[in-house]
Order: sequence, then structure tokens, then C-alpha cells
Amino acid sequence: MAHKLFIVASVLFVSLIFVADALSLNADGKSGRVYWKGLGDSFRHPLDFQLATAFKSSPLHEVASGAVRKSLGIVEEGLRLQLLSSSIKVSDDQLPTIQGLTVEACTILALPEPEVYIQSSSTANAYTLATITKDEDGVSKKPIVVLTSALLELCSDAELQAIIGHELGHLKCEHSIYLTLGSAASSLVPFLSSKTLTQDWRLAAEYSCDRAALLVSQDVDVVNSAMVKLYAGIAIPNLNADSFAAQSDAYEELLKDANPLIRNSIRREPRTHPLPVKRVKALKEWSDSDSYNRLIQRAKQLGQFLDTEQSSMETDS
Repeated sequence: MAHKLFIVASVLFVSLIFVADALSLNADGKSGRVYWKGLGDSFRHPLDFQLATAFKSSPLHEVASGAVRKSLGIVEEGLRLQLLSSSIKVSDDQLPTIQGLTVEACTILALPEPEVYIQSSSTANAYTLATITKDEDGVSKKPIVVLTSALLELCSDAELQAIIGHELGHLKCEHSIYLTLGSAASSLVPFLSSKTLTQDWRLAAEYSCDRAALLVSQDVDVVNSAMVKLYAGIAIPNLNADSFAAQSDAYEELLKDANPLIRNSIRREPRTHPLPVKRVKALKEWSDSDSYNRLIQRAKQLGQFLDTEQSSMETDS
């Protein structure tokens, strides 16, 4: 009996040591997540990076991007007025939890804080104009990110922050500028005149932003859970993202053996976003890659841990 009590006491003692160690890791107010000061383009999908770089090196880049930015500024002005008149603007006083999620995501990606609006819609969605415009005095305006009411009902706070991270990815890459230029590629860069390549760029841009979402969350299960919920349209527990990703292999096998007419029709179908199963699978693969892990480890080596005290989030009333 004494021997058993000794074993139990030893187990409890070791357990207390591990608990104490775990508490000490967080005693300085740091979370396990990291942030970046100079992330640059290191997270972008290769095709997205290559084509954007090609445009930036074009002699017409400054003129063309300036014209697009000016046009988007007009669109943004109209959207801002519409949102202010009919949607809820997030702030420290209005939905502070969402404000906190946004500020924290911006800290991680080293981005200026956007204006976030909650728009009434039965469709779970989020969007941004994906550019930072300037006023007449050359001062940068706050970019706009819109979340729909259905999205808030569907996702947990962690999943919602991952989706905000995706939209911030568009902002960081300024996809509106470069994808708009890509649509007019025949007059800028001859080899980009192919509509297929332009569409491939749009799909690659979405993959880049999925990666940005992962950099914010730093938990691939959270990001993929958010995506699966969006595709399923339901907020039920135990949706298995890995099983959903496995459907990608089944899809490719079936497509390979499909009637050529069906196969060609599917492959030529215009898309603004990658196939859902491919997105989930691709993000899982990138989360296991050396590229992603180097980004995380580099930030850790520099001691760039997210300060949970400074990034603390209030609870919505």
C-alpha cells in the first residue's frame, strides 16, 4: 500500500512540475504565436510572386499602378459611404472583440489597421478592395474590410481571425492593383495576354492569402476548419478538414477518367477561387513545408512573440 501511495505521489509531483513549467512559459505575458516586422513577399504563392514581380519591374508600372490606385480610390469612397450608412463599423466601443482580433492580426502581418464593417447578409463572406489609397494630401486612408453577419454566426473567434487574416493578405499583396493590371496585361507585358494565365494568377493570389491566414492563426486546423465551414454552410462540431482535403485525391482520380468533354469543360470553366478541396489540401501541405517553418522559426529566434497583454481582447457585451 505504501509503495502504491509513493508511486501516486511521485506522479502528482512530476505533473505539478510540468504544470509549473507550462505556467512559467506564459508568465511573461507572451503567447505561443509570433509576429513579423519584415515579412515581405516570402509567404506568397510562387506564381503570384513571379507575376507581381514582373509587373513591378515593368517601365510602365508606376504610371499604370497609379492610375488603377486612383480609380480604386473613387470606388472606395463610394463603398465607405455606403457602409457607414447601412453597416456596423467595428471599433473599441462597437464589437471590441472583433476589433481586438483585427488589431492582433495586423500586428502579426505588420499591416496598418483597416476599417472593419459588419454587413447584413445571409451569405457567409468577407471581402476587401485590397489596396491602400491616399487622399489629396498624400495621406494613406484606412483600407476597408467587410465581414458579413452570417460569417460571424458561423465561425469561432479564432476562425474569424483567420478569415480576417486572409483579407489582410490581399491588402498586403495589393492584389486589386496587380490583378487589375493583369486583366490589361496585353498592353503591358505581352506574355501575360493569355486569359488562362490571368485566371491562374487570380487562383494563386487566393492561395497566397490562405497562407496569410495561416500566418495569423499559426494553426492549420483552425484555418481549414473555417474554410470547411464556409463551404458546408453550417457551424456543426467535428467537421473533419483532413477528410475534406482527401476528397481532392478522389476528385482528381474521377476527373482523370471522366469523359473528355466533361473534363475539358471543367478545366475551362472560369474561376475566381480555387476548388475548395484543393485549397484545404494545399494549405495543409504548405503548413508542413520548410518555407512555412522557416518563417516561424526565424521569428522565434528574433524573439518576436505576440504580447498577449498588449493584444488582449475585450469581450463583447
